[in-house]
Amino acid sequence: MKRAMSKELLDEGEIDLQELERSLREVWHVNRYLGGNPALFRHLGKMLADPRAADRGGIRLLDVAAGIGDIPLALLRWRKMNGLDVTISCIDIHPGMVELAARRTASSDKITAMVADATAMPFEDDSFDIAFCNLALHHMDEEQAVQLIRELDRVSRIGWVVTDLERRRLAYWSAMLLAGVVWRSPVTKHDGPLSVRRSYTAAEARELLNRAGIEGAVVRRHFPFRLALVRHG
Repeated sequence: MKRAMSKELLDEGEIDLQELERSLREVWHVNRYLGGNPALFRHLGKMLADPRAADRGGIRLLDVAAGIGDIPLALLRWRKMNGLDVTISCIDIHPGMVELAARRTASSDKITAMVADATAMPFEDDSFDIAFCNLALHHMDEEQAVQLIRELDRVSRIGWVVTDLERRRLAYWSAMLLAGVVWRSPVTKHDGPLSVRRSYTAAEARELLNRAGIEGAVVRRHFPFRLALVRHG
């Protein structure tokens, strides 16, 4: 299946906040129960267990293209986070996303949200211990994806992980099924299947790492239809 290049509705930036939140909540539930979060958390768990994670006091995490802040909230509830002094900074280029993320995370003093470009982050080198990016890679063209990887590597001290969909025909037809019988938001119905068609294959993801020039980074495949680009070390 050739990679699609047409824009998703989420990329147009003209969706009202109520519909935007409704759509992203639907995506969140699929991500939570159908493999997205487990793949991300598996790699984050290994990095958080790294002895270097807490050698400078509290652990600093960066969520890139954070959407409405669901991943940081889930991380703080995650059983493997018990006892860890963690702060999570969230960035997104979409001001509406940041507004929703700030609203949803307002009860936690461990999470902050700001508008920033994932391909040109306003942070110094090694500003964070661990950085991660979930379900945003497919929104980017190859040049943007390469620059995202370079930026993640630049700002993270211990490691980083990018998780996203894997472009496969069965994944596409699964998304079409969800769009037909599960999703209610017209945004999700449109963007869900298109997200699969816009995503990268494992071979293409490896080529992105090669172009970024990141040594020690690898691509892992996870069930169902998930990719993780990881650098830890």
